[in-house]
Amino acid sequence: MTERYPKFLVDLSGKSPRNLKDSIRRVQNASAGFIQSWEKGDVKEALETSQEAFEHFDYIQNELLRQRDVHRANAVTWPTSLFNTALSNTVGHLHNNVTTTNRAWFLGLSQGAGAMPVGASLVPLTLEKALNKLKHRDTVAVNFSLTASGRHILFLFTNAGMGQPDSISEIDVLNFCAACKSAAQLI
Repeated sequence: MTERYPKFLVDLSGKSPRNLKDSIRRVQNASAGFIQSWEKGDVKEALETSQEAFEHFDYIQNELLRQRDVHRANAVTWPTSLFNTALSNTVGHLHNNVTTTNRAWFLGLSQGAGAMPVGASLVPLTLEKALNKLKHRDTVAVNFSLTASGRHILFLFTNAGMGQPDSISEIDVLNFCAACKSAAQLI
């Protein structure tokens, strides 16, 4: 058997769902199921839940970014549109300009111990940026943490590209889902 690690919400199957609101709900439910599986030590079930959920994460980011591009085409209404405002909701934190030392440190974290580097300069991560970070994530550099209050935090490493530096994103899954729901209602 190949050794696999549960990287919350990594899609290995390439399947794609068809309904945005349903996919948001499924990510939220998968997060709860993942937490339950992880806490009871069922790594296989946690991995399966993770894989299923990333099918929906990928669909969400593709659909919302596609809608953003459609709305953005109207330069007159885009700056003041409610959809643009919804994409500006904060869903976590972002650390830009990640050093090679920080990248190695991040990759060395054990599963479930996802974190930002100590002393990292963090900026708010908007839904729009989070969607792009999900789209361009390094699939072998994904981690998570579970907070004492039961929050599920997803950490993604994104390689430099398209004028952007290497970065680490910290996404609160419940905040992400809530922001996605708000945006989806405006489509």
